[in-house]
Amino acid sequence: MIKWIAMLLMVIDHIGYYLGDFVPTPVMLMLRLIGRLSFPLFAYSVALGFSRTRDRSRYFLRMFLFAAITQIMLIMTSRFTGSGTFVNVMFTFSLAILFLAATEFLEKSWRQIISEKFNSRVELFGIIMPAWLGFCAAILTMLIILFASKYFRTDYNLFGILSVLFFHIIIKYVLNPKLTLQKDKHTIFIMFIGFLALNFAWAFIQIILHLQPTYWALMEMFSVGSIGIILMDKPRPKPAAWEKYFFYFFYPMHMVLLMLVGYFLRIHN
Repeated sequence: MIKWIAMLLMVIDHIGYYLGDFVPTPVMLMLRLIGRLSFPLFAYSVALGFSRTRDRSRYFLRMFLFAAITQIMLIMTSRFTGSGTFVNVMFTFSLAILFLAATEFLEKSWRQIISEKFNSRVELFGIIMPAWLGFCAAILTMLIILFASKYFRTDYNLFGILSVLFFHIIIKYVLNPKLTLQKDKHTIFIMFIGFLALNFAWAFIQIILHLQPTYWALMEMFSVGSIGIILMDKPRPKPAAWEKYFFYFFYPMHMVLLMLVGYFLRIHN
């Protein structure tokens, strides 16, 4: 259910992004504002998928493959239509999956160090290494992933990866074993305040370091409202294969369609 809501909100956002020149500015801003709710829902879904998947390597490769396919489609369409494009968010989610795997290996290495001190060993891809070396390697990997998201300017970059991490922590430590939210006041407080703090930090970086317009950085903070939608999530089985792959295909197709619509509107005006 969460993904379907996120998909609808994403379409609303992208209508404002690609077709904003053809509607009054207040309407465009309202579409983009509503669309701010979509990203956290997808970030939550990625974190949930990471916690559920039996094969995280396959999960990463599938996300990365569709990210590459999406990027090729966007570049080709933008060349035809003259529309702007960006490094799509599935690359951010691919990096986020690697980041979560690195955090788990970091935790595993730290537990080994605490329990057996520096004589402990950990295994990574069949390689046995000292736990302290695994701990350092995990930190280095996490820093490289964050740098890559920033360097390649993937959509939402640092904020995107840290949002997935935030929801991963919520799922791992706040949800009960059935993956249902404990909707007590303590849980709700943690989720709202935690995500609000992350949004504040991101808005500060965007305004101070990137000189982004203040109104846009503050608009991004509207995404905190998505926590209310996530709190309505209910236990459900893993999605069917058709549903899972539908989202992967829908993401590039709806953007290509909107770019084409914008192109034909421009040439006929």
